[in-house]
Amino acid sequence: MGSVSLKHLAGGLVVAVALAVPKLMPAHANQSLHHDHRQSWSYIKAPHDDPTALERRLGELSSLVAGRSVQVRCEDFSDGSLQEPGGVVQFSGSTPADFTRVRPDVCTAILKFMRAPTTLRFDSAVALSVLAHESFHLQGIKTEAVAECYAIQSVPRLAHALGASPQQAAAMAIAVWKLQYPTMPPQYRSPECRPGGSLDRRPGGGWPAY
Repeated sequence: MGSVSLKHLAGGLVVAVALAVPKLMPAHANQSLHHDHRQSWSYIKAPHDDPTALERRLGELSSLVAGRSVQVRCEDFSDGSLQEPGGVVQFSGSTPADFTRVRPDVCTAILKFMRAPTTLRFDSAVALSVLAHESFHLQGIKTEAVAECYAIQSVPRLAHALGASPQQAAAMAIAVWKLQYPTMPPQYRSPECRPGGSLDRRPGGGWPAY
């Protein structure tokens, strides 16, 4: 779960992304210089492969939260770290990309819930919060604590969209709030993420449902 600049991935730990830097060589007078378009933001901000049926559905869910049309790709970006983000979104300054990369195990947990939405699974609840978290990054929110708090409150909306009852959807959000949230790294937590706090999206409502 994290936002990334063109040079950094943020999650439980900040992970440096090694960008390919061409070896500097003197150019001959008649040698033209070539621009690698793959390093340009216009290229990086969008996926370049067709989505699977699952990725297409996840993109629809993510778009509900992001408030714009975005895409999701289930990709393994593991680097062996003990604490890795569930997903990543690249930024250019304050502008987010148009898609998020989400770990395959997160996608699988959501798929299991899609197939049996009346069966409450904690891993599926956490996976939905990861998708929502990355979706708020796609909305333009870079601060991890804000994206995470909003994500927890959005779990019921996503769960209900996949077929869970309002009561079941709310129970999934409560499970993430009580069991997952307290164990997250400090940068993902805020004292304002509470009923009536400044990050409560519906003060007076049924926390953490939104």
